[in-house]
Amino acid sequence: MSFETRLANAHAELQAQGVWLSNYKPPMFSLLRMLGIKVPPPYYLGFHLNAVIAFWYFAIIIFLVMYFGLLGSNDSLRSALDKAALWGIIYGVGMATFYAIRRRKLQLSDWSSL
Repeated sequence: MSFETRLANAHAELQAQGVWLSNYKPPMFSLLRMLGIKVPPPYYLGFHLNAVIAFWYFAIIIFLVMYFGLLGSNDSLRSALDKAALWGIIYGVGMATFYAIRRRKLQLSDWSSL
């Protein structure tokens, strides 16, 4: 079965369960797919991969906000990197936990069986 077919089946299953579009098709995953990376929806990924993806996109955004002083502070490069890493880890683990709990609660199919 092709990736596009599995993706359509996964989106249909999530929609049938009442999951919001922004939860099962977040912008970062759509961007990764546009870049040619075949990544399933976050509900069908493992904990670690969800944490890594969420860490990177959140840490990059927080780093840019901190370094360029958009929050009113003029942090150094090292300080901005440290804060971005810390908040990226917290956000990544939090989002991975959220998706793992929701996957169990909704009793979703495995990605390989779609």
